[in-house]
Amino acid sequence: MKKLLPSALRLSAFIIAAAVSVSAATAQPYAGMGNGQGWGSGMMGGGLGQGGFGYGMGPGMMGGGMMGNYPVSAGWGGKVLSFDDAQSYIQYGNTHGTADTKANSVTFTGDKVVINLVAVQPGYKDQTFELHGLTNPTIIVPRGATVQLNQLNMDYGNNMEHTVVITSVPPPYPYMAMMYLGQPQVPPMPELPWRSSDDLKTAQYAALGESFVASAPGEYWYVCPAPQHAEEGMYGKFIVQ
Repeated sequence: MKKLLPSALRLSAFIIAAAVSVSAATAQPYAGMGNGQGWGSGMMGGGLGQGGFGYGMGPGMMGGGMMGNYPVSAGWGGKVLSFDDAQSYIQYGNTHGTADTKANSVTFTGDKVVINLVAVQPGYKDQTFELHGLTNPTIIVPRGATVQLNQLNMDYGNNMEHTVVITSVPPPYPYMAMMYLGQPQVPPMPELPWRSSDDLKTAQYAALGESFVASAPGEYWYVCPAPQHAEEGMYGKFIVQ
């Protein structure tokens, strides 16, 4: 099943195709945070029922949403987090999945999976993703699971906007990776702007998420398609089994 969506700026090269995902609707805006708060009706049409965080697309963000090179601010189109919120997001993500530091992998089980991915967590190498304290880990999810994929951008500086695309095209990637990745396996999120300030504790951070069903087993890659980012190593393996 394919769903063609309007293109926007940096992601204009992509034709959206649902292979891992069978997605039919735009995810709802963020519904809240804290105990008892859940994911609102999302891309799969029904709430996941997960307590804690809910970072969803606002209306129109899957197609034609504003993207570009700028720091986060209120009204950018996704969730804006404080430093304390960002730490809670990371800690919450660490409660989902099992990390294997030796294999550099995080394995998820069950029919509902929550992945709280971080783009350039402070203290880690630039142009990387972090999850469970691992850099660019292999992410393993069960076939048929509903996956809530969230992203938090903690990077700072010019051209440090990030997003994530799931693709079947393996590395290495060129400077303009977006022209090389082919059809994404799930509709990609818009680029998340970089944090609002150099000071970590006073800065605000962009967060966003989407859900999909991992219906097609195989080996894929999660990649930041912004120019030069994947070329410098901002990608990891995504396995559905």
